[in-house]
Amino acid sequence: MSAFIDTCVIWVVVYRLDGRDRQWVRALPPTTEAQVRALLLEELDELYGVRSELVSLRQAEDAERAALMAGGLPMCPVATPPGPVPG
Repeated sequence: MSAFIDTCVIWVVVYRLDGRDRQWVRALPPTTEAQVRALLLEELDELYGVRSELVSLRQAEDAERAALMAGGLPMCPVATPPGPVPG
């Protein structure tokens, strides 16, 4: 997998689903930001329809890329849920 990732651009995708902020990290072949934005808008529409909106899109920073390569989670909520965790 590393050889494939080395040829890709890592994108950080922030979107909103049912009013909650979410984040994806996507590895895609080198292409323009406009093409990536169009691809992700189509994907969000296919997956969630009107329940989602693209908030921001940017290339991952070196530290984020390193975290992904070290096994970090590729998709996670951006914010923690409000209130204490029941225990």
